[in-house]
Amino acid sequence: MQVGADSVKPGAVLTADRRTGQKGGVLTIRHRRVKSALTKTGGFLSGFSHSLTPYWGCSYGSSCFYCYVAESQIQRFHADGRAWGEWVTAKINIAEVLERELDRLARRDIRPRIYCSGSTDPFQPRLEPRYGLSGQCLEVLGRFPPALLVLQTRSPLVERYFELIAAIPTAVLNLTIETDDDSVRRKLTPGCATVERRLAVARAATARGIFTQISVSPALPHNPERFAGLIADACRRVIVDDFFHGDGARGARSRRRLVPERLAQHGYPGWFGPDTTRRLMAALIERMGEERVGYSQAGFNRGLTETA
Repeated sequence: MQVGADSVKPGAVLTADRRTGQKGGVLTIRHRRVKSALTKTGGFLSGFSHSLTPYWGCSYGSSCFYCYVAESQIQRFHADGRAWGEWVTAKINIAEVLERELDRLARRDIRPRIYCSGSTDPFQPRLEPRYGLSGQCLEVLGRFPPALLVLQTRSPLVERYFELIAAIPTAVLNLTIETDDDSVRRKLTPGCATVERRLAVARAATARGIFTQISVSPALPHNPERFAGLIADACRRVIVDDFFHGDGARGARSRRRLVPERLAQHGYPGWFGPDTTRRLMAALIERMGEERVGYSQAGFNRGLTETA
């Protein structure tokens, strides 16, 4: 059952979430009433007309040490001195604003191409069960189907919304799974769901008829053959990216975040650069064919063209 925004007061702090099993430290929550829901986009998201972000901030804590959003404008202008992973702003009226905007676009016979979302997981385990903002937006999108809707998440909570997603014929589920090795996941992204749990979500979505892509982004240490074998039958397409191409600055942003040093500290020296994914790409193409495997931005946008 979803819990509405009124049930959680602004400034509330959360620790471990007993209902979802998500672990984390203190999280400051703020409410905001927004005037717009859709944001025009470009750059990496050049295949879209708009992005949709029900939440600002992140409740995964410092789990993903490589996250580039931690140095983004969202962090600079909305954190109020808190570190990335310690705060979230819930846009409590976003669904009603989204409905007004989509209605206006529909009157002009415009169907947007929407990415949800480029900076914050829309199905955060410590927020979405309480607020249900992403679920509310999906209900609206079901009434005003866009030309394309891509939902980017690493959270198994998306399963709660399979019925709503399946009802949107242009919806694509992008599920992030960065490795086949759960010991790697525990070391590098400990706040995220297990590899097997996310694979199960991908299989269930695909079986439900939802167009499902697995995003190996960024690729963490893995066994290429084993990883390819696990994901090839779990989805329709795979997108692979690395720390070098995926940060949009040929590795400069990753180096600023000390990604090579952090990987070495955890026992993975040398796991940085464009060579780390070549064997995985080859194994995936062998199993799935080139048309179902994409690499970095070019492969991502090519897949969107074929999907829409």
